[in-house]
Amino acid sequence: MANAQAKILICYLRSGSQVLDDHILNRMAAWWAPSVDQGQEPVVHVELYFPDTSNRNTGVSAGIHYGGQMFMHPKSFRRNDWVFHSISATPHQVRLAKSFCERQRGAAFNYLGFYGPTMCNLGHQYRTRNIDTKVMPWYCSELVAYTLLHAGLLDDTAAREAAKHPQTAYNIIQETCGTYMDSARSLQGNILQL
Repeated sequence: MANAQAKILICYLRSGSQVLDDHILNRMAAWWAPSVDQGQEPVVHVELYFPDTSNRNTGVSAGIHYGGQMFMHPKSFRRNDWVFHSISATPHQVRLAKSFCERQRGAAFNYLGFYGPTMCNLGHQYRTRNIDTKVMPWYCSELVAYTLLHAGLLDDTAAREAAKHPQTAYNIIQETCGTYMDSARSLQGNILQL
């Protein structure tokens, strides 16, 4: 498995997930979400996952929760609530994404961006101008979008749009990044009966 394809997994939680607290902000995020496919609940949270190339069931998750700090730590996705997209990337793109997340580790939650309107793309302009040098506050879809921008996996326009909401990130990443369905869950020990 040492020669496994380099990739980044994007991990999503839908509004009905048992992992999420029944909180007014999660309900508001679901209400504000762009339209979704019939029968689907909107995505209200998104994280990045960098699988270990020598063992696909271990890796590091990068994300931020409301009121928290940007984290980057080992994580296993045991619950079925998570939905995954994999993005094929070069080893260099994975290194760029991981180093960007390492640099942002400990960053605060972006309350102003979360509650405020995106006026004249000022936040986007500031972020793209300082993406290599500053630790900045984030909310989950912003962190994912700008990490993928930094790694060259999203262009400027797609990153600006994907940052707006986790469901928008889901839609744009699925449409523009050549994603494929994947899992970060361990399936070891599960025997498929035919």
